[in-house]
Amino acid sequence: RPEPNVATGRSRGLGLSGAPRPRPTKFGAMDFVFKEARAELRELTRKHEPRSPWQPIPVLMSAIVPALSFTWAYYCCFSWLRFYHPRLAFVLGLPSLAVAAVVSLQAKKLLRNAVPARGSMVTAVGCWAAVVLALWLGEQNYSCHIFSFYSYQDLADYTNIDPSEDKGQSFMDSGQVYFKEASYVAVDEFVAFKSEATFCVAPILSEDALQPSAPAGKALGQNFPNVVDFWAVGLNCCNQETGEYHCGAVADKTARSGLRLLRDDVRPFYALAVQEWEAKKCPEDTNTAKGYAKAAPLICPRSGHPLFFHWVADPLLEVDMFYEKAMSMFSMHIVCFTLCNFLIGLLLFWALFLMGFK
Repeated sequence: RPEPNVATGRSRGLGLSGAPRPRPTKFGAMDFVFKEARAELRELTRKHEPRSPWQPIPVLMSAIVPALSFTWAYYCCFSWLRFYHPRLAFVLGLPSLAVAAVVSLQAKKLLRNAVPARGSMVTAVGCWAAVVLALWLGEQNYSCHIFSFYSYQDLADYTNIDPSEDKGQSFMDSGQVYFKEASYVAVDEFVAFKSEATFCVAPILSEDALQPSAPAGKALGQNFPNVVDFWAVGLNCCNQETGEYHCGAVADKTARSGLRLLRDDVRPFYALAVQEWEAKKCPEDTNTAKGYAKAAPLICPRSGHPLFFHWVADPLLEVDMFYEKAMSMFSMHIVCFTLCNFLIGLLLFWALFLMGFK
């Protein structure tokens, strides 16, 4: 009588269906053994299929692969590569997209073959989320911090600028500037231009400009030089009705430095505010072309090449802060994504298990 098989519970002389096992031929013995081994393996796997939705290896893969993909895509999107070599950064960031596509195709193939695919499905979702979030968050970090840091590194530094004598046309490539002693922001002369936000400008002057011997001072009764090209600016930091201006470090009496405004999207609004200031300072008879023609020499304070600055106490410290904030945000985003991806992945494993996916 055939002895029973401990693994399957069937007799050794019988096949999986209970019928007598065919006698192997001389030439097909190996093929017969391999087929029987595969059948036995499938039977054992079916009987010992895990009942938990969370298996260690798939869970680890779904957590590690998206996290690495997110980190690399984020780095390519916001680092120095983006600033100096944007095309190279784009090419180097493509592997993250390729990983998401490959994992998605693998999950689709496993589903078609009716084999366990929960791990690949969750990993694919995490990889696509990693690519999208890395592009979005990396772009925000780049535009807010890294772009400013490397731009100030490339622009020129100037010291001992006299805002009452020097002209803006001579410092068009300035990034970090240090004004001469006794320079200050004339907060009493600020102008606010309102659009979707409030754009605040105030002239940067020196005490030398307050001498009443200046031609503009005699003509207008105001203590201003003929040309005012240096302006301290800020966004939503002043109130025209109350006369409050608190943009930058105007409250710091030791501050006499500026960081050049880099945003091209807001510069036209500050220029309009300067034009508004010029109109207020000019007498009525010079507000028209006919009045300007009669005025010789020009008696209105004007701004031929206005340069806009953020008034700060230490430009070097402010520039270094851009880099520190960028790296701090980079680390925070990596930690947050890794944790959220892990927790959401566990939920997806559980949901797919309840839906009947292997």
